[in-house]
Amino acid sequence: VDEQTIIDILTKRTYSQRREIAFAYERRAKKDMISALKGALSGSLETVILGLMKSTTQYDATEIRGSIKGLGTDEETLIEILCSRSNDELVEIKKVYKELFKKDLEKDVAGDTSGNFAKLLLALVQTKRAEPSAIVDYEKIDEDARALYDAGVKIKGTDVATWISIMSERSVPHLQKVFQRYKSYSPYDMQESIVKEVKGDLQRSFLVLVQCFENKQLYFANRLNEAMKSKGAKEKIVTRIIVSRCEVDLRKICSEYKTAFGQSLQKTIMEHTKGDYQKALLGLCGPEQ
Repeated sequence: VDEQTIIDILTKRTYSQRREIAFAYERRAKKDMISALKGALSGSLETVILGLMKSTTQYDATEIRGSIKGLGTDEETLIEILCSRSNDELVEIKKVYKELFKKDLEKDVAGDTSGNFAKLLLALVQTKRAEPSAIVDYEKIDEDARALYDAGVKIKGTDVATWISIMSERSVPHLQKVFQRYKSYSPYDMQESIVKEVKGDLQRSFLVLVQCFENKQLYFANRLNEAMKSKGAKEKIVTRIIVSRCEVDLRKICSEYKTAFGQSLQKTIMEHTKGDYQKALLGLCGPEQ
């Protein structure tokens, strides 16, 4: 197998071009290109290349399904995807999930999680988030900031329902201003408050949400850095982020990475991965800016 050619061609094309190539391959070779790739490749390289043969939405839906199906739940994957995708992306994911698996994403999430963690994920999956508005409603910003404070740091215990409704229903620009305003009520910023008030998967979910509202590409840059620097590089996370974001905002993630860590993502990939897997990741990241 000439892996290099496969890597060069498939990592340098868009999803729609890869689809065209697959159709042409089938006409010429009289066999399915995805099956041929499965037969020819293995390990991490196979995971990346097969991931690229799905659209971004199909890939996200498949990753969610994989995190729910079978014994035990992979909460980390579930949190990362559901808490970092925009409302429009989640609307699409629900639709594609139904097409691919003949199942309802809401029901699957509800059946696999529990408590406030389940309530938060379901609130996100219900995609009730407001669209950004040209008008800045300072009164509403103040009201929400106050409500977040009153529901958490101010009282003993936490009124999680209030946090969930504000964080799952308000637009992102509105929430960015709410978190700014929040600091005038609370001695802690929003992320510190979350750490103080809630624990476990619920805490992780709220933190991912807030980090993504503030700077989504920086969130992914941090995730990549953590995964690559951790003992036994968490390939699964690195693969998932790079494949799922390669046609969304990977260039921007690369530039946030460089700003945050003082070296390029490409250089970190070269230090922590090897072989064809490394070449495929570098192909997707493109040349250093």
